[in-house]
Amino acid sequence: MQLINRTIVVTGASSGLGEALARALHKEGANLILIARREERLRTLASELQAEYYAYDLEKEPEILAQTLYARYGRIDVLINNAGFGEFSFLDETSIETIESMQRINVLSPIRLTKACLPFLSKGGMIVNVASQAGKLPTPKSTIYCMTKAAILQFSNALRLELRPKGIHVMTVNPGPIATEFFVRADISRKYEQNVASIVLSKEKLAHTVVRAMRQRKREVNAPWWMELSAKGYGMMPRVVEWLGKSGFDKK
Repeated sequence: MQLINRTIVVTGASSGLGEALARALHKEGANLILIARREERLRTLASELQAEYYAYDLEKEPEILAQTLYARYGRIDVLINNAGFGEFSFLDETSIETIESMQRINVLSPIRLTKACLPFLSKGGMIVNVASQAGKLPTPKSTIYCMTKAAILQFSNALRLELRPKGIHVMTVNPGPIATEFFVRADISRKYEQNVASIVLSKEKLAHTVVRAMRQRKREVNAPWWMELSAKGYGMMPRVVEWLGKSGFDKK
């Protein structure tokens, strides 16, 4: 899939992997539409990349955003659902408000936005859903986050089968910890970020890997490789992986 002159929507584009993806796709010659809540940062990035942008809170009504995109552009070629957040805490310490908000932003919003954009997604187009290794390899203090990412993984797998006859491809991105602002909200103590400092992924390198996978229309991007291997092992021998990986699971 050639990305030059393709109209690509990136949510959660004001920072982290979303920003890195926007920069990598700009180098490919894509026509970018950047979505995020933080308008000042979004405006600055859009100006730098000569991209369109919309400051929008996807926790509300993604359908309104989709209607705006349709009225303005008529069609899009790629939708990248990247917006999301996590919070590391035991379930009995997690507020209902946080649980519901994470469910809306990480699961319902990308599903609703995808559904609303399907009628004007071009044939041969693509949907990229940013999930996580947490959706495959659950760990303590992230029960709700793991649940939301597992939901997006299965949503993507089923949707891929539905859209195959229409020529629309669905790809998931399943990263481990990334060196981004994600940890600012997810880990108030900052202990986890320090504990995994030696294994965190570079957002720039991951973004280039994702862009390459988009060109090749791959099914999944999984990083780092050893975490994906652990996730596969977990599917076959969960007790063994939990025992072997206990020290890693407890880093939060």
